[in-house]
Amino acid sequence: MADPDPIGKVLGELDDVDGYDRMAEFVDFGSDNDDEPTKEVAPTDAPADDEEDPAGSPLAIKITLVTQNFLSSETTAHQLISLKILQNTLEALQSTRDLLPLINEVWPSLVHRLSKDRDAFYVTLAACDVIETVCGLGESWMRRRVRDDLWVHLRRALKEATVESVANRASEKSLVERVLGTMRTVVCRVPLDDHIAWDLAWLSMRFLESSVLQVLVVDLLRAMVPAYGDKIWLILSKYGLLTDPALPLDAIPNLGLPIGRIKAPRDIAQQLG
Repeated sequence: MADPDPIGKVLGELDDVDGYDRMAEFVDFGSDNDDEPTKEVAPTDAPADDEEDPAGSPLAIKITLVTQNFLSSETTAHQLISLKILQNTLEALQSTRDLLPLINEVWPSLVHRLSKDRDAFYVTLAACDVIETVCGLGESWMRRRVRDDLWVHLRRALKEATVESVANRASEKSLVERVLGTMRTVVCRVPLDDHIAWDLAWLSMRFLESSVLQVLVVDLLRAMVPAYGDKIWLILSKYGLLTDPALPLDAIPNLGLPIGRIKAPRDIAQQLG
């Protein structure tokens, strides 16, 4: 029988968990194996020893470590509560030296909530909220995790959705909205590999013709312009969305884009600056 009081169980188990010692068992601080993307923990701009960040609250660490066990619960309510607790405790550990090892610890379970048909719809949305927070906290340290673990799920959500499905199904609309919002935060805080930036640009541009998503898409593309403006320009040019492209359309290679055209506001280039 499912535990009717998951929060009480979490608090009851805290005294039995040695937070940092248990965490150390799962984190290989020296590993740099591409087959284990969640084992990389040391950011390249780590502070010097004499400027080391302060330790986090032992209670927050213990709550985080115990709460992650409920992410795999079969009860949707338990998962939602656990996700919210994780979000709050990780935010509380911002600017401490314990933050990145804890993200490393909970990341696999967190991303697994995005697996197709794995969890309830609302759990997927809540997991996106927490992932957005984590990427904002971890910044460039999250680059490999976004590339190896996260993007495959968010790319699938964007690719499988259509303008018609978003217009006709509220759940599809909410999911695409959340993915676009999450990726906007990722773009602003985490450097993207070129292939991810490329895919994100053209996949999101498909929704420019959606009246309910257009504002979110423009916000995302505008956030991408400073770092990935060349990709935005090429895609807009190829789809004939620039009023005065520097190259004629027949001079631009196919670029692997889907055949067809995208309906977009006439002033899309001006909106993107």
